[in-house]
Amino acid sequence: MDAELELCWGTVMQAGFADLVDAAGAAGFQAITVNPDQVLSPGFAASEVRARLADAGLRVSNLDALVSVLPGLPSAEFIESYGTYGTGVDIRRGFELTEDDFYRAAELTGAESINLVHFLCDPATPLEAIADAAGGLARRASAHGLRAVFEFLPDTGVPDIATAARLVRMADEPNLAIMLDTRHLARSGGTAGDAAQYAALVGATQVSDLRWATRDAPDRLLPGDGDLALEAMMAPVRAAVPHVAVGIEVFSTELFALSPREAALRAAVSLRGLVERMDAGSHGGAAR
Repeated sequence: MDAELELCWGTVMQAGFADLVDAAGAAGFQAITVNPDQVLSPGFAASEVRARLADAGLRVSNLDALVSVLPGLPSAEFIESYGTYGTGVDIRRGFELTEDDFYRAAELTGAESINLVHFLCDPATPLEAIADAAGGLARRASAHGLRAVFEFLPDTGVPDIATAARLVRMADEPNLAIMLDTRHLARSGGTAGDAAQYAALVGATQVSDLRWATRDAPDRLLPGDGDLALEAMMAPVRAAVPHVAVGIEVFSTELFALSPREAALRAAVSLRGLVERMDAGSHGGAAR
């Protein structure tokens, strides 16, 4: 099965919905992820949203990312002090988006899943409480025809892929899976072996690279520009769940300085290169 390429909205944070669709279509992606604000704030009608997607040959695979339904949320003061990403995108707004906002955005876009993440939340939050909340969201999302994925993130209550797998099994909801982000896998000490062990539980992916010397830098790197053996990380996932799109999420001030079309094209070229190397079987070695 040919890989379906997915452009995550964070790779072109400078783009509104219309520019995101234009850039992704021009670069040859088949799917995009969307932040609900991109379609809710402009007040788009569903007919306009669906027409733009159809004209570009795109589907919305995932709405990213829902935090507010999870326990252990940071205080309002902490969120206010966190500020913005280097590109000027206000991360604080993500904590204001409600579950209903995601359902409204799904109705507009035809999105297929919702991404949950314990971003900036208390890492001491009991996993049972997080799993209960995630399971509840998954059940409610199912009534809207949606799946859910959970993105593990170092320094949160779900810091690594093994914990994410425990959460999914504890929640025991058939439409809940793991979001595999290669940067988070590497930074949490995960390896290609871990990706292989839990590959069958993966429901979405976000690929980016990093250099170990600057592993905590906010900017991410395009696949192939860093130190990660991404082919080894992603090949077992491709083999286990070939229907899952290969997504690229590269938060980068360098990409932000480009036009949405140019940023999307650079992302597409690097992601296609990764997929070609995977499909050729040249993925020797584990993530370092």
